[in-house]
Amino acid sequence: MNAPNEKKEKISTRRTYLLLSRSLFQLLEEMPFEKISLTQLCDRSMVPRSTFYRYFEDKYDLLFYCLQTFFDESDLNKDVVYLKDGKGRKFVTKFISTLDKNKESFLKIYEANKNGIFMDILRDYLIQFLEQTLEDMKAEGCRMKISQPVFTYLLADLYISMAKCYLKLEENFQVEEFVDDVCLFAEREFFE
Repeated sequence: MNAPNEKKEKISTRRTYLLLSRSLFQLLEEMPFEKISLTQLCDRSMVPRSTFYRYFEDKYDLLFYCLQTFFDESDLNKDVVYLKDGKGRKFVTKFISTLDKNKESFLKIYEANKNGIFMDILRDYLIQFLEQTLEDMKAEGCRMKISQPVFTYLLADLYISMAKCYLKLEENFQVEEFVDDVCLFAEREFFE
């Protein structure tokens, strides 16, 4: 008899996560992350503050949930560290395609947050993810030629720079054309 209640709970939980996530991204389009208040988030999402605290500790916790969801949907896995052999191409294509589908929104988020803590949080999240990915790879016997901190910092910055470049270029590149350029850059094929 509890199955219908459990299903209802899951639906309401998913709805709450979705409402709060959408509201956060809408507010990020309008203002820097550090200026977003919990009151604004709850008002925009029509989720009571008490319900917010049932799921998240604070707005940072919500942001980490949103980043995790975004990267999970982007299929960010250990293949992401390979750009040269084609495995990274799949991720770059999916990543840029995701940006392309919501380009106007992502550009607004970037413009509103380019000088705030959001970009630092995003970078730190990517570094943390990449460090975990490399630990998993080491357990599988993979060895690196360069130090892990240098690699993770540079790769996180590459992904952020790649996104900024795609969003800010005046020229409208097709996704495949942009991905080709990124992969040629990664392969150090700058000139003919």
